[in-house]
Amino acid sequence: MMGGVLWRQWVGTMFSLFLCLSVATARTFRDELGRMVKLPPKVRRIVSLTPAATENLFALGVGHLVVGVCSACDYPPKVRRLPQVGDFTKPSLERLVALQPDLIVISSVTITAAIADDLQRRSHIPVFVLRPRTVAETLNGLLRLGEVVNRQETAHRLVAQLRHRLERVVRQQSRLKKRPTLVVEIAPPPNLMVAGPNNYIDDAIRYAGGRNAFADAPQPFPIVSLEALVAKDPDAYLVATKRPPSEVLAELRARAGFDRLRCLRDGHVFTLDPDLLFRPTPRLVEGIERLAKWLHSVALKE
Repeated sequence: MMGGVLWRQWVGTMFSLFLCLSVATARTFRDELGRMVKLPPKVRRIVSLTPAATENLFALGVGHLVVGVCSACDYPPKVRRLPQVGDFTKPSLERLVALQPDLIVISSVTITAAIADDLQRRSHIPVFVLRPRTVAETLNGLLRLGEVVNRQETAHRLVAQLRHRLERVVRQQSRLKKRPTLVVEIAPPPNLMVAGPNNYIDDAIRYAGGRNAFADAPQPFPIVSLEALVAKDPDAYLVATKRPPSEVLAELRARAGFDRLRCLRDGHVFTLDPDLLFRPTPRLVEGIERLAKWLHSVALKE
C-alpha cells in the first residue's frame, strides 16, 4: 500500500518536473513585425518562403534544416533541388504542411502582420518574419535569426566579418572629395521605377560613397518621369542586371529622351547582379563593395 502511494507521488513529481522543464525550454521571440512567435526548444525542419530568408539560413549553417523553399529561391544553387511551395503571398498549403516543418521563415519589406498571422493560423506552423529596411537592420536580422535557429555564435561571427568589410568601404570612400549622385533603376520605362528613400538600396548607396538622386522622393520605390530624371542630372546610372554594362549603355542611349542625361553621354553606367543589391543578405555587402569601387572611379573623373 505504502509502495503504491510512494509510486504515485514519484510519478506526480516527475510529471510536474517535466512540465516545468517544458515551460523552461519553451522559446518565444518577437519577430520584426512585432508578433510574438512561440517556437519549439530546437528547430529541426524549416520552410523558407523568400529568397533572402533562404540565403540567410544557409549563411548561418542551417541549410540542412531547410526542407522546402519558395518558387523564387535560387541561392545557393543546391536549393533548386528542394521542394517548392510557392511564396508567402500564395503558398501551397497542402505542400507546405506535407513537409512537416516546425518553422516558416519570411524576409520581406512588403509582408504584413495580417498575412503572417493568417498563414500561421491556416498552417498551424510558427511563422517568423524579418523585415529589414536598412543595411544595419539586415545585419541585426541575421543576429535575430541566429537566435531562432540556435546559431548565435555563427551569427555573431558572420555579422562581425560583414561589419568589418563595411567599415573598410566607409574608410576608403571618406577620402573622396565628392560623393557622386546615382540613380538606381528598378524597372524600365514606360513605368520607370527607381530606388527612393527608406530602403536598404538607398542605405547601400550611402555606404558605397554615393548619394541617391531620388532620396527626397515621397516613397521607397517611386515611378518617375523622364523630366524628373533629367532634372536630377545624376552623375551615374545603375541598372540591376547580369548583362554587361556596354550592352545596357547602348540600350539606355537608344531610349527616347535619354540622350539628355549627362551620365549617359559620359558613359557612367554600371550594372550589378540584382541579387547583390535587392536581397537583404550577406551578399548585400559584396554588392556595396562593388558599387563603391565603381563610384570611386566615377568620382575621380568628375
